[in-house]
Amino acid sequence: MNLMILDENFELLGAVGVFNTLIWTRRYYAAGVFELHAPAEFFPLMNEGRYLYRSDREELGLIREVNFNRDEKGARTAYCKGYFCEELLNNRVIDLQTALSGTPESIGRALVNKYLINPTDAGRKIPQIRLGAVSGVGSSVTVKMTGDNVGDKLFEIEQTQELSHRLRYDYLTNALTFEVWKGKDRTDAQSVNSWAIFSDSFYNVKNAQYDRDESSCKNYAYVAGEGEGTARAIVIVDIRTSSQEERRELYVDARDLQSTYYDDAGTERQYTAAQYRELLRQRGLEKLAEYEKVETVNSDVDPAANLIYGTDFDLGDLCTYRYTDVNIECTKRITEIQEVYEGSKQTLSVTFGTDGLTSITKLIKREAS
Repeated sequence: MNLMILDENFELLGAVGVFNTLIWTRRYYAAGVFELHAPAEFFPLMNEGRYLYRSDREELGLIREVNFNRDEKGARTAYCKGYFCEELLNNRVIDLQTALSGTPESIGRALVNKYLINPTDAGRKIPQIRLGAVSGVGSSVTVKMTGDNVGDKLFEIEQTQELSHRLRYDYLTNALTFEVWKGKDRTDAQSVNSWAIFSDSFYNVKNAQYDRDESSCKNYAYVAGEGEGTARAIVIVDIRTSSQEERRELYVDARDLQSTYYDDAGTERQYTAAQYRELLRQRGLEKLAEYEKVETVNSDVDPAANLIYGTDFDLGDLCTYRYTDVNIECTKRITEIQEVYEGSKQTLSVTFGTDGLTSITKLIKREAS
């Protein structure tokens, strides 16, 4: 693994030949984060740099914070922190009312093209970003947006279908390729992909922390759109797995979603009744995602056990998790993988499931000991 610092034009400034700690946290429903702690001699390079590139990864770090410290004993330390480059999409806001129908992938490609690749205002263009191949994942939705950050809105739409997006960086071509993707199903209930079963019985997990919190859970939404009184358009969104499941209702005021909209040419258009109901339904799904049941399992995974990281399992994969000691068994998607490097030691921490307390825009500020 080689670590290199790039400037704002993606030109090489220099390499970080020695470091104390590298924390590389990959996330499925949000931009990842990183921390690099290195000898103080690398502070000028960090302070001048804009991006952190790892030669063994397609993620590119976007430096947002740099620190130098000299304590009373004369000890000098330096570190830089930031997001992965998916955060660049949040540098662009959807400034005009935008109405789109299609899969989350087609909507994402349209927004990235409109606001970052071929914007009407040339100052909004990021030359390194390009569209990748179409993966064909997802089903059609209808959305209307104004004032959202592009990246956050895409994660919001994608999460309703367990999808994600990424910007893959190629150092040789100096390109950031936008893709919408979905992790593989590696549960023992399917036969297409190899299984990834994490269990104390297989000795591939070192510890376990299980959390379940239904305090704020909602699973049934009344989404109220345009109109007044009894004439107001209301759509019911029910995400329960069965009618026997406890109903927890949520009221969503979606009056901002109107059945008329303006296209890119400024022409007023009208949704059909079915399209408008789908628009309200999508808003309901996005709101319910904010109130989903929190159920996560966090474990340190043994990289030397029977499952090879990056081959047998990876970020976004749907896996089977069993901890027989306390009878925990669940099928969860890997939503976060944290890699920690300290000298020759590597720690791999994996999060299965969605932590409702984690904000999309939260940057972990954690000091390495």
